[in-house]
Amino acid sequence: MTTYIDAFTGLTINPSTVGYENLSISSNTVLQWPINGNTSNVAANIIEVTATTTGLNLFMPPATQVSSGQNVIVRNIGSNTFTVTDTSGNTIASIASGLADFIYLTDNTTTNGTWAVVTFGAGTSSANAATLAGYGLTAIGATLNQSYTVNNVTAGYTFLASDRSSFYVWGGGAGTLTMPTSASVGNNWFVMIRNNGTGILNLVPQGTDTIDGNPSAQLQPTESLVIVSNGTGFNTFAYGRSNTFFYTQLQVTVTGGTTTLTSAQASNTIQEYLGTLTSNQIVILPQTVQLYSLQNKTSGSFTLTFKTAASGGTTVTLPQGQTIIAICDGTNVYNAQTAAASSLTSITLANGSAAAPSVNFSGDTSTGVYLVASGQLGFAVSGANGMTLNASTGLTVQNQVTALGGILGGGF
Repeated sequence: MTTYIDAFTGLTINPSTVGYENLSISSNTVLQWPINGNTSNVAANIIEVTATTTGLNLFMPPATQVSSGQNVIVRNIGSNTFTVTDTSGNTIASIASGLADFIYLTDNTTTNGTWAVVTFGAGTSSANAATLAGYGLTAIGATLNQSYTVNNVTAGYTFLASDRSSFYVWGGGAGTLTMPTSASVGNNWFVMIRNNGTGILNLVPQGTDTIDGNPSAQLQPTESLVIVSNGTGFNTFAYGRSNTFFYTQLQVTVTGGTTTLTSAQASNTIQEYLGTLTSNQIVILPQTVQLYSLQNKTSGSFTLTFKTAASGGTTVTLPQGQTIIAICDGTNVYNAQTAAASSLTSITLANGSAAAPSVNFSGDTSTGVYLVASGQLGFAVSGANGMTLNASTGLTVQNQVTALGGILGGGF
């Protein structure tokens, strides 16, 4: 090991040191030991370095000019990683933003020397914005800024996890955008969607996911919203409603019992009810003023009734296969097509059936009149055919006829 001895005392002479140096480097830079009066780019005890660009090297001075054990602390206070090398450019340490390395000489017998490195923890630094930028963020200079990537789409598309914070603009006719599964994208994933096309845009979730509790959502032309995953489904906000096409449609599958619509569901003016009823179905509407178009597409010999949660409010029972305009005044639900007096030249009804006759009664929807077949008029009683009237055979009674004076036989 090379040493430096005072000729008069015989003691080792320590090279002079400089305690602190602040360097800003824009190109590869060679350090100098602070001996012989060096004052530029000094290998001080502590060196704080700012690299103004990437890929720069900081060269250590020749190892033979100092004793083994000579050391420096090099700290990166900039946003770009740089490399500390020996005099020939061999890497000693690559120092990332915010980190500091303790570098010391273990062998000074060659110009390059042998160096050891101990990495210290991070301190205050200027982070690399470009490295930190992710979905919805972009680097402008040294800062992070919001960024919404605009994507134009005219055909069906299924969103990906990488679409987080993107803005999708629909430009086709009627179409469908499919959401990712909420479980795959997790809580807080979101996209922004605008219908800039000419037809209705359906937003469809997958599996058991819902949108605001509904099986799907719709955007009319010029409408927009932000849709956010909560990890088990999707919610929306910032819904911009069209001033021209403001009707939306809700489809609900019911099987019986009581279903209470949410405010989001009840905001759909047009509502279709599907499914096979295994018991009477009651739908409770919110206690708000609203106009509804209600359609009963259910099957099964049970009723579909609409009401509010208000005690004593009137209700509407909608027969299967029929559509009505209903009004809710916040308490009562009633059929808007109930004028006290009217005159019609003709009216065409659905054929109906014995179980659901076309002409029936609010207190008994399974009793009334229906069309058995062309030219045959049927009379239903409690969901079964009681009589049939046609031009060739006349009136056919299924059971006996009871008269005031006695009973006449069947087939009268």
